[in-house]
Amino acid sequence: MTMKVTRLTTYWTLDEAAAVIDFLDRLRDALWETYGEQITRMHREDYDNRAQDINQCEIGFDDDIPF
Repeated sequence: MTMKVTRLTTYWTLDEAAAVIDFLDRLRDALWETYGEQITRMHREDYDNRAQDINQCEIGFDDDIPF
């Protein structure tokens, strides 16, 4: 596998940095509005699948407790 490197300018003026942050906020909001429910479902399914892969067994807790 070949590692790819993306170069990104790390010094911006204050106005440029603010513009990038504003753009990213708008992009995130637009993507969430469009795909939010699907993203939530995908994360939930991924979590459920990982929870099942822990190799835990179910233990029955139906023992009578002598009180």
